[in-house]
Amino acid sequence: MTHEAFSNAQVQTQDIPSAGTIAFEPLHQRHALLLITESLLVWAVPSVAFTVLLALGKIESSFLSAPWGFLLPLAVLPIIFIACLLQAKHSGFAARTHDIHFKTGVIWRKRVALPFNRIQHIEIERNPIERAFGLSTLKFFTAGGGSADMKIPALGEQQATDLKSFVLKLAGETDDRA
Repeated sequence: MTHEAFSNAQVQTQDIPSAGTIAFEPLHQRHALLLITESLLVWAVPSVAFTVLLALGKIESSFLSAPWGFLLPLAVLPIIFIACLLQAKHSGFAARTHDIHFKTGVIWRKRVALPFNRIQHIEIERNPIERAFGLSTLKFFTAGGGSADMKIPALGEQQATDLKSFVLKLAGETDDRA
């Protein structure tokens, strides 16, 4: 067995490639509608409960006693719509020759990069709402964890299948060379 000399050269900050040059692809055009639907379903439960309790007189407040108290849950709707549209606009992914990237977030922004040689398993997941919209979530797993290390939501069914095949092919090539 031959031993190669260990080398760990310092890299200057100005020599590090910029991640800002990555051209992210937007998620499926129905992503905003999917986010709005999921948010409205979550919003509906407390809103209906509030309205029923208010109508039955279980909530006692002079502030809410006016008829406009019943309209209070509706005040949240514009916020839900704007937040979902912005979230969809600021999400995207990029597949490159050695890694895949995902970005999301409006206020708290998140960018994840996953090298292909770390990927052990990929799943395509479709919950009932995603199935209704014809969308899928691609989940990437690496060694040592029980949960997905990266999830790319709102991909078309064929796009998710094609991306999974592409990544698995490159992950296999990367593993063969290592």
